[in-house]
Amino acid sequence: MLRKITMGLLVCTAFGVCTAAQSGSDGWIPLFNGQNLDGWKASENQGTFTVKDGELMVNGDRSHLFYVGPVNNASFKNFEFKAQVKTTKGSNSGIYFHTEYQQDGWPSKGYECQVNTTHSDRKKTGGLYGVQDVIDNAPSKDGEWFDYYIKVEGKHVLIKIDGKTTVDWTEPDDWKQAGRKIASGTLAIQGHDPKSLVYFKNIMVRPLPDDTGWVSLFNGKNLDGWKPSENQGTFTVKDGELVVHGDRSHLFYVGPVNNATFQDFEFTADVKTTQGSNSGIYFHTAYQGTDWPSKGYECQVNTTHSDRKKTGGLYGVQDVIDNAPSKDGQWFNYYIKVQGKHVLIKIDGKTTVDWTEPDDWRQSGRKIAAGTFAIQGHDPKSLVYFKNIKVRPLDPIKVVVVTGGHDFEHDPFFALFQGYSDIRYVEAAQKDHSELFEDIGNWDYDVIVLYNMTQNISPKRQENFKALLQKGVGLVTLHHAEGAFNTWEDYRQIIGARYPLKPQEIDGKQFATGTYDHDMDMNVKIVDREHPITRGLSDFTIHDETYKGVWFAPDNHILLTTDHPKSDPTICWTRSYGGTRVVYLELGHDGKAYANPNYRRLIARSIRWAAGSLN
Repeated sequence: MLRKITMGLLVCTAFGVCTAAQSGSDGWIPLFNGQNLDGWKASENQGTFTVKDGELMVNGDRSHLFYVGPVNNASFKNFEFKAQVKTTKGSNSGIYFHTEYQQDGWPSKGYECQVNTTHSDRKKTGGLYGVQDVIDNAPSKDGEWFDYYIKVEGKHVLIKIDGKTTVDWTEPDDWKQAGRKIASGTLAIQGHDPKSLVYFKNIMVRPLPDDTGWVSLFNGKNLDGWKPSENQGTFTVKDGELVVHGDRSHLFYVGPVNNATFQDFEFTADVKTTQGSNSGIYFHTAYQGTDWPSKGYECQVNTTHSDRKKTGGLYGVQDVIDNAPSKDGQWFNYYIKVQGKHVLIKIDGKTTVDWTEPDDWRQSGRKIAAGTFAIQGHDPKSLVYFKNIKVRPLDPIKVVVVTGGHDFEHDPFFALFQGYSDIRYVEAAQKDHSELFEDIGNWDYDVIVLYNMTQNISPKRQENFKALLQKGVGLVTLHHAEGAFNTWEDYRQIIGARYPLKPQEIDGKQFATGTYDHDMDMNVKIVDREHPITRGLSDFTIHDETYKGVWFAPDNHILLTTDHPKSDPTICWTRSYGGTRVVYLELGHDGKAYANPNYRRLIARSIRWAAGSLN
């Protein structure tokens, strides 16, 4: 089945997420400006936190300072965090992650990374509090600045103090500690007690990509990608949250992810109800200008509204009656999984619906099929909030890898596509240059990977090729494919480059035959560290082949460059063609390049991004 996605063109060759704060060249983003508490919100006893001489000073009654600023919409899942910290005699503090703002008390959500050199608590600096503690012997000294580093990736937590590992822990699948759960959330600094005086400075974060296939549907800024029905004013955005309040209306997802068509998927959102409110989340639905949606299923959102059908139920099918698993005024996580005819709903990890649609199901309009999502605005008295709205399509990305016209190391190359649950590939070795595109009537691939250097492509095949891109099929072009189809003008515009196989004029400029050199050590610099393909990566060196004298499209968005004298500087970029995503990566000549873990990572991320499964 063709994956209906606004997909891209990834072009990678080698021959033979928006933040308001400015990130540094290495991807680290400041969270604290050293002047005031902009972007932060203190809970009880706000005077506990002050700024002096570029430092955050923590001293006063119990309070917690939560990050609520623009970076990542104050929601971090995978990330690196660092700060410089200085304790004083008998002081206690902490750094929370995956937490959320709470007005009073100790934060009930998230994990605390301990800051304590000589306080009476035996749990010292560098420990993951109550989980993997550092007992008695603190790696810090009072009166001296030390570096605090935290990395969370997947369920793995790593903490280092001055470069020395103090915590290396992975959350078990059966972890049951209330509130302490790897999820996502913001960061917070703890003010512990009036006798504690602790200093922080150079507080920074580096968001890391979510390689698990989750894709955000809501950007926290506006309603891009969504279309309301009647009474459009019912939906607004404030402080990174979708606010649902007004006359009946439904907000349908119409954006680029999966071309707004989902069959098998996982869906998650954080939801907060208020007294007497009602809402819902529809799936397998379709845009409808007025009235209640006639197509698809509704997952109920209702804590205290008079309707007895409560949060977590599949409305009118398998309901949760009277006893809602949610509480007004508190955020809860809503999870929906649809696979085949099976529907699973969980609220804060607890299953509320486990139902399979019978073969003889006859409820009009309510049918497992495919469609988009919608958020319900129920009535003017209902006020409900949503944030962190994400989807993970469960259909694997079907990739066809095109080869021919150039030798390569077969098995090491195809190892690049192996070991991923979300990527499935087949090889299409071309014997007649481009026969894959002769008949596309039964096309069943989501992404094309070109690793060929064939030349002939008939007008019919050219049109079929472009028609696939217009339908949203992604294109990934690797290595010598930069020199493929060298006389087809549209091809260079699609991929954003041409390696001249002979002297020629391109756009009024004369180009000599391109040059290449094997076995070069190339220093690769990451130019755009915010792009999903490169986010979290560091500059690296790769043993590869260099190219020089290539024609490049002027509107390429550059991701990677090199300073090697035998290479053109630009070696990776993104662009668009006919609404599709295009990525070009000028790396990957042989087994030495394939073996580079950065190259493998770039290929997998590029396929996902081009397929609309990474953003």
